[in-house]
Amino acid sequence: MFTTFDRYLLKRYFHVFVIGFIATYGLYVVFDGFTNIDGFQAGAEKVSSTGLEVEEGSSTSLLWIMLEFYFYQSSIFFDMISPILSVLAGVVVFSLMVRHGELNPVLSAGIPTYRLAIPLAIATIIVNCVMCVNQEVIIPSIADKLQAERGDMGNSAQFVEPVYDFSTRIMINGQEVFLTEQKMKNAEFVLSKPMVHDFVTVKSETAIYQTQTRTSPGGWLLKQASPKYQDLEIAEFARDIILPGTEANEIFIVTDVGCDQLCNRNFSSLISTPDLIARINNPSFSDLSIRKQKLDLHSRLTRPIMNLIAVLISIPFVLRKESRSLILNIAICACVMGGLFGVSQCFHYMGATKLISPDQAAWFPVITNGTLAAWFTNRVQT
Repeated sequence: MFTTFDRYLLKRYFHVFVIGFIATYGLYVVFDGFTNIDGFQAGAEKVSSTGLEVEEGSSTSLLWIMLEFYFYQSSIFFDMISPILSVLAGVVVFSLMVRHGELNPVLSAGIPTYRLAIPLAIATIIVNCVMCVNQEVIIPSIADKLQAERGDMGNSAQFVEPVYDFSTRIMINGQEVFLTEQKMKNAEFVLSKPMVHDFVTVKSETAIYQTQTRTSPGGWLLKQASPKYQDLEIAEFARDIILPGTEANEIFIVTDVGCDQLCNRNFSSLISTPDLIARINNPSFSDLSIRKQKLDLHSRLTRPIMNLIAVLISIPFVLRKESRSLILNIAICACVMGGLFGVSQCFHYMGATKLISPDQAAWFPVITNGTLAAWFTNRVQT
């Protein structure tokens, strides 16, 4: 059971964490808002021109647009800043204990220093659980909002990044893809040999992606396709990939490349872990893309462990044995944390450049930091 002092430390930890998040996100909103005020103003003018402006005037409309945008952005900002804030909150809690003279009475009562780390470890685990819920549930459900442009939250259009489907040998391109509507504007599908007699570019003003069901495969339905299906010289084996549509001038192309894979492919943080695993097992991607996604997957799995180790490794430096300077202790702790972060980034770089495997790039920092956390335990004040 938690003691009164444990609850006191937990309360202080979450107080520092919440205040830190509010302060950092507030600074981000102020800086980003003033930098991109023109985009928000254009969105407010668009609302006014469509007759949707509220009675109070354009200033209220502008404020509402900004609030809506930064409300959604808070989830992705929380995902980025929480690992740093969790460590910072632990450092501040122990620093305040030393500053207010609360540590010596506890140690004089025969309570070991690392007994005080239990509530902070539990608090870090709670933060990690909230981060997992945010990553797996909240962010994927609002991914289209997170990628929307400032001042135009209702428009989910994104520029298309061409993708080559390695499983079907089809090049997929277009002008814009709409994430919410699951459709693409001015789509172009380049069919290559030996699927067709010669290279053919099938164009469509509107292509709609249909997800896979038990009775039908997933793929793109090309409306008003040119050339028509009957004009294509399709090989026999490819007739299961290139199918006629239900209506005239429609072509259905079976592929696992969906809307979210045609834009911002480097933002794997916007999808859940099951979707990330599905992408890794998808034969449509290149080896380089799969390798990066494997590295992102292992990094996602090791992040909660790294957060907990970082909190534990900060204790021996904040509460250094035979040290009277709290500022020096915090400075040394910051330097050590910076060094460990550099080591993690070095392993990540080696994994991205194929010097080591993705799982080694993600798990070697856990092993290294965990070993250092155990080695530094003899430096803590007792």
